[in-house]
Amino acid sequence: MRRRMGSLLWRSLGVLLALVVLFQVAFLLYFRDFYGSAEKAFWVPGLSGEFVPQGMDRLQGGFVLSGYLSGSGAARLYLVEADGSARLIRLRTKSGHALISHAGGVAVSGSFVYLAGGNGQCYVFAMEDVLDPRQTAISVVGSFRTGNRASFCCMWGQSLLVGEYAYGQRYRTADSHHLTTPAGDRNTALVTAFPVDGEAPLGVSERPEAAYSIPERIQGMSFSTDGRVILSASSAFGASQMYLYDFGGVLADRQGIVWIDEAPVPLYYLDSDNCTGILHMPPHAEEITFRDGKLYILFESASRRFQYGKLVGGSYVYSLSLPEVIQEVL
Repeated sequence: MRRRMGSLLWRSLGVLLALVVLFQVAFLLYFRDFYGSAEKAFWVPGLSGEFVPQGMDRLQGGFVLSGYLSGSGAARLYLVEADGSARLIRLRTKSGHALISHAGGVAVSGSFVYLAGGNGQCYVFAMEDVLDPRQTAISVVGSFRTGNRASFCCMWGQSLLVGEYAYGQRYRTADSHHLTTPAGDRNTALVTAFPVDGEAPLGVSERPEAAYSIPERIQGMSFSTDGRVILSASSAFGASQMYLYDFGGVLADRQGIVWIDEAPVPLYYLDSDNCTGILHMPPHAEEITFRDGKLYILFESASRRFQYGKLVGGSYVYSLSLPEVIQEVL
């Protein structure tokens, strides 16, 4: 009996191993265009624990990553140096309690680091606290309302842009954000832009100067040096996409207004009229950042929430050179 049970166990393990190898081969073949052109930039820290990576931006010679713990929901930052070493920073409220937040995108500007809170708030931290190697936990110095769900953020010129994730009823946004664009597309999410203000307590004016209507499933936003705006899109199932838009065309195209906190804000549309192409990526792409001529892409597929990314390289941030022309468009 023991011999039979042992044989059955080894046979089951063999079948499981064969299925894992088959999955790896099929996955890597399906996304061979991505893996053939992208390069591993650095290892994502915290994946052996409960860290779920969500946001990313360049900071000095390295990167800052944001995310949350899958068990407690506590927000975290990691500073990744140019040599790949990483330092964990726990985040606290002003009163010193753990900051419980979805902790989406992160953006760096001047004396502050901005964190999209996933709850309509943008949390602000002092840059000197973030960079201080003695600090293992830092507190919020302030926060402000964003006029949307605040899922991701990035810097563009002299503006902080904060956007929201929309997908179905589970991630439904405000009805006023459901708009038909000039191209006839149905956009369901909004990005709000806050001008940098050196005299403001939190480094930006808390009154938005512009808003951008965007499609559903957007996880991150960045800008290339050749005038394109890039949106990363993903959901629980299926491939991710990178949508590229002619941002000059977006700004020159027809606009309207949207009301945020009872004030009119100029509105622009990112839609199929200004989309110049689509790049297809592996699932669970999160925030992106464009620096030094390359697009850096963060995935959450290797976190404990999904695990499978550990088998297919999801434990790394990848860098990718954007093609000058992409034939496939919306």
